[in-house]
Amino acid sequence: MSKFSRIIWSLAILLIVSTTIVFSFGVLIVGAVTLSLYGLYRHYFPKKKFPKHSTRSQMYTFGEVIDIRSEEVHETINLKKFPK
Repeated sequence: MSKFSRIIWSLAILLIVSTTIVFSFGVLIVGAVTLSLYGLYRHYFPKKKFPKHSTRSQMYTFGEVIDIRSEEVHETINLKKFPK
């Protein structure tokens, strides 16, 4: 009877391991298919852009904005290179 019991337990463990592996691959495949379908949905049905929201705000949220003409920059560089 012990040999029969050992065979039954081995089959039960093998069944549990194979079920876990199949379930894990199933979850991975379902996730990949879901992401692929979501990507296709986003590709063929993109968000509509409303003109009200497409304009950029004139407020600068970070940093300092310096508006210098390019001629002034070149003059400053030239003055630093050749001091009078």
